[in-house]
Amino acid sequence: MDWSKFKDQFHESWHPKMKQFIESEECDKIYEFLKKESKRGKQIAPLSTNTFRAFKETRLDDLYAVMVGMCPYHTFKNGEPVADGLLMGCSVTGYLQPSLQKFYEGVERDVYNGLALKANKTPDVSYLARQGVLMLNAALTTEVNKAGSHIDVWEPFTIWLFENVINYTGVPIIFLGKDAARYERYTAPFTWTFTLSHPASASYKQTDWETEGVFKKVKEIVKQNNGVSIHWLDEEPPF
Repeated sequence: MDWSKFKDQFHESWHPKMKQFIESEECDKIYEFLKKESKRGKQIAPLSTNTFRAFKETRLDDLYAVMVGMCPYHTFKNGEPVADGLLMGCSVTGYLQPSLQKFYEGVERDVYNGLALKANKTPDVSYLARQGVLMLNAALTTEVNKAGSHIDVWEPFTIWLFENVINYTGVPIIFLGKDAARYERYTAPFTWTFTLSHPASASYKQTDWETEGVFKKVKEIVKQNNGVSIHWLDEEPPF
């Protein structure tokens, strides 16, 4: 594929790395698959302009943590895809998805002792992405109403990403759900990795999402290693 047609979809800090993959045969196969499916009339989420949005919002040179889910929301609302290119993000429709609500509630209990009273629980999670948290779906696309339908298509990219980029950063990685956690095998030795259930499962069961203190731990790791404090909610509590 022609790198020049895609480079604007990535922050420039990713360019040296991503150029390698975009110009590879593996990427050609992904592109041809998506092109073929689109021509067949299949609806794909997110919008093509948001496919690589995680790498536009988060700078590689300011990467402090990675959070990995399996695939984007597979639904449409009012004719628009719910998925916006960021893990759990639903800013296109502006409607807070139940799984993201569970994420916010879990983080509030974990990091803020349930007292983040002024937190903005927004459908747009770019506030995390811009703090250096890569909000990554292992499959960057999915067919509408077919959850996980593109997992195998994107697997070469996700493996490449871990082995050639993320593993060299040493940042902590949080896997959401057992499907996403299968990529833990591709992480470097001695990497801080954490596996939690996906908050979507808590929304289905109408139970609290158990975070096991992971977000407080990652906050401490990043603070100790980088001197940076991640605000897991959009506004820190007033104390």
